[in-house]
Amino acid sequence: MNDDINNWIGKTIRFEDKVNEYPVKAMAAVFDYEYDKKKYINVPYGWHWLYFLNLPLQKNLGADGHEKRQGFMPPIPLPIRMYAGGEINFLNPLPLGKNATKSSKILSIQNKTGSSGKLTFLQIKHSILSDGEIAIEELQNLVYREEKSNSNNLKKYIRPPENYDYQKSWTTTPEMLFRYSALTHNTHRIHYDYLYATKVEGYPQIVVHGPLMATFLLDLASKVANDKNTLIKTFKFRLMSPVFVGGEIFAQAKYNDTGLDLWIKDQKGNQSLSALAEFSN
Repeated sequence: MNDDINNWIGKTIRFEDKVNEYPVKAMAAVFDYEYDKKKYINVPYGWHWLYFLNLPLQKNLGADGHEKRQGFMPPIPLPIRMYAGGEINFLNPLPLGKNATKSSKILSIQNKTGSSGKLTFLQIKHSILSDGEIAIEELQNLVYREEKSNSNNLKKYIRPPENYDYQKSWTTTPEMLFRYSALTHNTHRIHYDYLYATKVEGYPQIVVHGPLMATFLLDLASKVANDKNTLIKTFKFRLMSPVFVGGEIFAQAKYNDTGLDLWIKDQKGNQSLSALAEFSN
């Protein structure tokens, strides 16, 4: 890692947004939920990703659909960018209808070498404030890799636990991925461009968004928390392998001492995302 890249560590950026009703109403439709104003007073767990969107000019998009590495994002030379996971601390509600701010700071940039070649790991901290109180703190982990993947250097698949206490299924379709991309203004071509996803990045099909799968798990955890009359305090998740569009996937959860162990079981029975939800006492 050269000195120029190191200069991005500590860099910050700030966004302001009105936490409007429409994104939540639209996301409810994606989840097949009837929208009820009385129910949706605050932004549901994970739906904060619908706000504070980065809106680069069309001319500033790179070949993969992401914004070119400029401004806040460091100019990491590796071409392929993936969402690796993160940690979210839910400290206070994020109410609808109010103004809020989001501050982001680059915490670390690390180079490593793995089975797929050179890798760079980028960690960003996000803080969302509403009414002067911190509502959400999030650590976002991104990984950059070399040009093209193949069946030999994709992450090895593992089987999920056989026993679980809760389960909910989701049917992934191109329409679902399109709607989520639109709501989050995610222009990464692996989520909608079949030829790019298969020919350039080496996947067998377009890829389900990592944050969308995390939101599936948060949806399940939220139902459990409501039944127990508690709240989700912390949610940690890690993407283990990609999930491709088409067919039924499962959000599954099992009790632990502080909340839930959760995971996504994909169409082939593999575990693709693991998570931990900690409940308030």
